[in-house]
Amino acid sequence: MDNANPADTAARRASITIELLRIGVGLVWALNFIFIVAPGNNFFGGFGQIALSFAPTSLGGPALAQFVATNATFFSWLVAIVTGYLAFGFILGLTTRWVCLVGGIFSAVLLGTQIGSTFVFPGGTDVGEHPLYLLIYVVLVFGGAGQAYSVDHWIAGAWARRRAAVSARPRPSPGGFWAGSLNVQFFAVYFVAGIIIAFGIGAGLMLALPPSSPTPTGPTTTSYENLSISINNSSGPSNGWPQYTLSNFTVPTGRVVFTITDNDSPTNWSSCPCVVTGTGGSVESINGTPTHIVSSANVAHTFNIPSLGLSIYSPGQSVVQFTVDLLGPGTFQWFCMAPCGAGGNPYSTPPMGTPGFMTGTMTVS
Repeated sequence: MDNANPADTAARRASITIELLRIGVGLVWALNFIFIVAPGNNFFGGFGQIALSFAPTSLGGPALAQFVATNATFFSWLVAIVTGYLAFGFILGLTTRWVCLVGGIFSAVLLGTQIGSTFVFPGGTDVGEHPLYLLIYVVLVFGGAGQAYSVDHWIAGAWARRRAAVSARPRPSPGGFWAGSLNVQFFAVYFVAGIIIAFGIGAGLMLALPPSSPTPTGPTTTSYENLSISINNSSGPSNGWPQYTLSNFTVPTGRVVFTITDNDSPTNWSSCPCVVTGTGGSVESINGTPTHIVSSANVAHTFNIPSLGLSIYSPGQSVVQFTVDLLGPGTFQWFCMAPCGAGGNPYSTPPMGTPGFMTGTMTVS
């Protein structure tokens, strides 16, 4: 017969749920950290360009994005260190309440500096998830994360046993890293205040920094790169596949004007986000018309470089032109994200993801 107190059982389940949420958000940050340290993603080399890609959607103007791009080394390492701390802190339950505070401040600053991209401009950006992160951190703080299945809980228990052995007093019940003079409720006040202050600082920086001249952090030279998309008519299994030419190419550092001539047929891609990002003004020119949101009814292919925040949409039977400022050397992988596979599943069958057809590399020299 189970004589467990129902209240204790409910509290235990709630505690387990909180700790699973903590570990889950830690795994998300771990994936972000893996992306940062993977050499193929060139996170550090392309950070300046990523920062500049937010300039067109900053409500206070491009000054903050330009400042971050100018100091890309410092900010890229800061992001990497914070991301690593959040990953290990949440997964292990190590300094849990402080990692919640750091994560909350980090998300609040990003949200404050990119609120235009998150709530105003269509499509959002990669900071769009930070309101959800903030909600998770609030739940973790008020739910007392770190009191079970955590390094904090183990350290608190070990310390309590040591003190009990030394003083010969009855062993107190460990309360995790949350135990002590600074209780959960008191810390929560500092947590909420920190989030509000961090958000205010982020929004204030966006508005307060004076705009710089148009080109101090930008390139001084302009080059041109022409790509085309045509149906491959060679013999073999690739006959009839659409193919980018060139698929692997090299461009110089600086401003690059791309032209993509798409000879394929239009496709009705109903789930297409179709929001241009990563270009000058966040627009592309389709047959001479500047466009920020492309019609999903005409898109045949895309040209995406995730590490640069670049998303281009190519309607069938069109000429697409766009400008990208490439601030430093590196090798970047590009993809076509439109469902153009020739098999039963157009998202997973060739030529989707096939090197030399719908993916390749851009080397910036």
